[in-house]
Amino acid sequence: MQKNEVSVLGVSDVRWKGQGEIRSDECTVYHSGGERAEKCVAIVVHKSIERCVVKKIVYNDRIIAIKLQAEPINILIMQVYMPTSEHKHEEVEEFYDIIEKIPEEDGKGNTITIIMGGWNSVVGDKPYRKIVGPHGIGRKKHRGQMLINFCERSGLIVTTHGSGSLREDCTHGRNQKIGVDIS
Repeated sequence: MQKNEVSVLGVSDVRWKGQGEIRSDECTVYHSGGERAEKCVAIVVHKSIERCVVKKIVYNDRIIAIKLQAEPINILIMQVYMPTSEHKHEEVEEFYDIIEKIPEEDGKGNTITIIMGGWNSVVGDKPYRKIVGPHGIGRKKHRGQMLINFCERSGLIVTTHGSGSLREDCTHGRNQKIGVDIS
């Protein structure tokens, strides 16, 4: 985190049991796992912004969120780990419904929402309505279309971040170019 000057980091597939917080000299890890050591998501927050965390939202072993008090706008950061292709499409749609409810309840008012994580979907490399740009990989698949549909309903865009061949998708609010001070 320090090397890349990252203050908040989302992690999927942590494989820890239970829910809680782990504090160190440099950061706090908020994690949410199940009864078995599989799946699990976490958000790592650098000590420099720890005091800005005003709420932790633990939904299940695949969704966790924190709300940061910032100026001029608060930030809701969600980390998700979508079900894999082994799960039925109906389960994935239900999961998207859950993800949509959290910003409705906790992202009200002067808040920008950032949703990041392991989406287990391929949106392809063809631009689509300012939701998907040309920098994806592969050919769009059904789960990728489900992600695009979710973004379209929620006013989000898909961005890809990573180095080399490793890319993680995250979504964030459309047209929200705002300088935010959380220090």
